Amino acid sequence: MVEDFYDHDDLAGEPKRKDNLFLWTVFILILIGLALACWIGSFYVFGHPERPGPYRWLQWLGKIDPVRRFEVTAAPQGEFLTAQKLFERYSSYTPLELERENAELMRSFVKNYAETKRLVPYVRGRFEVADAYELKPSDMFQSGTVALMQAEEFPQVLLEHLFPATGSNLEQSKRLLSPGYPFNVEKTNDVTAVIHVARVFDGRLLFTVAPLHYPSYALKGGAGTFTSEPPKDLHIEAGVPVLKAPQIDAGLKKLAMLHGGATAIAAATPETKKTPELARVDTPPEEAKVPETRVAAAVPVAPVRPEATARGTPSPGIAVTPPPPVPNESSLPRTATVPAATPAPLAMLATPVPRATPTPETTSQGVPLKPFLRSNQAPGLPTESGGSWRTYAPGQLPQGRAVTPAEVRTLADRGDLGERVYLRGAFVVTASGENKAVLRPQGADEAPAGSGPIRVIVDYPSGAVPPEEGASFARDSSRGFQVVDVRRGGDGTVNVFVREVAQP
Repeated sequence: MVEDFYDHDDLAGEPKRKDNLFLWTVFILILIGLALACWIGSFYVFGHPERPGPYRWLQWLGKIDPVRRFEVTAAPQGEFLTAQKLFERYSSYTPLELERENAELMRSFVKNYAETKRLVPYVRGRFEVADAYELKPSDMFQSGTVALMQAEEFPQVLLEHLFPATGSNLEQSKRLLSPGYPFNVEKTNDVTAVIHVARVFDGRLLFTVAPLHYPSYALKGGAGTFTSEPPKDLHIEAGVPVLKAPQIDAGLKKLAMLHGGATAIAAATPETKKTPELARVDTPPEEAKVPETRVAAAVPVAPVRPEATARGTPSPGIAVTPPPPVPNESSLPRTATVPAATPAPLAMLATPVPRATPTPETTSQGVPLKPFLRSNQAPGLPTESGGSWRTYAPGQLPQGRAVTPAEVRTLADRGDLGERVYLRGAFVVTASGENKAVLRPQGADEAPAGSGPIRVIVDYPSGAVPPEEGASFARDSSRGFQVVDVRRGGDGTVNVFVREVAQP
């Protein structure tokens, strides 16, 4: 009876199904692994844009911006290193350390220095072009010119300088980057960043650099100019350096042959023609441009003098063809009232001719002015007295450290300052001449008792009018004087040589 009952249940009930818990567990574990892989992979992709795979993924996702152009005043904060300092820093790196450093340098460059907290290494100094090659679509920078350069003061350092350009600028860059031409990288006007470091033969270091401001270049004393521009896309798979060992070796041999030929020519002829220098062309902002009326007013037509007529100069009654409205520098009359000016090189900006104001012979106290200023030119006064350099609007000076007259004492006799320094404080003018003025700190900025006095020698650009003797004024960090050199004299006087870089 009981058996019949149980047999009835088995026949009437539905068959039982298995839950497959093991398969569900495996499936969930696979999903967890995929989620973990995506999470870790996102960190890898966003954290290593310098590598080809992540770079293309970020491009496809629209999460990376093209290489941008920086203004000099808004460039990333960095340190300017000479060729010797670059060599001393990177020559001791092991291969693994150099690999990590190169990854960091390229990562910062690709991200436009948006997330880095490190100081960007900028190059400064004088270099010489060894050879130049056209960039190919298979290179990292797909259009432009790459120039191999050697440091003049430290030949163990080589530069692979990238000049991205297109169209006519590409043709001009290939023509102007000729072997043997000097190339100057200034820390005040250039932001040329190091993006890769490589060891080459003979223990030399090759630095791949790119100008973050992508300026225009021209020859001093020559014809031609070209403009660099940021690359629209990077062929990141090609990597850097662009130049290979055979190209570097051929370029250095070509430069050595040029040096040998130049030495032979210099020995055979007493006077040799100076090699044109490739230099940056500054484009001043609109508010910094000098009105045309000021230039015209600075070049008046000299009146006819009686003694000049007696020597055969045409009298006022003789018809003379008037000069053009805006004469160039070569057509300016050489008269006693207009001092003869050295022709400016083609690479520099045209600046207004200084006003013909007589220079005072003595100060109000009877001290001869010219010998006083002349005696201070030898110990480090800038050679471009009355020259042309870029000036900036207040508050837009390139990044630098502002110091007071008391703090500037610590910079005495250091040679290379190693950074951009601005002098601020309150001053009184003790002497004033053409394109120069001598200042003394006053008030709270005066020299403390027991320390040597401080004398500030200011060099003004052409066309600027130095303050009058006896005038007092103050400068804050937004309009500070750029410090060029600091020297301590034999009598304990600290001579601070500065340059006016702020606009009125």
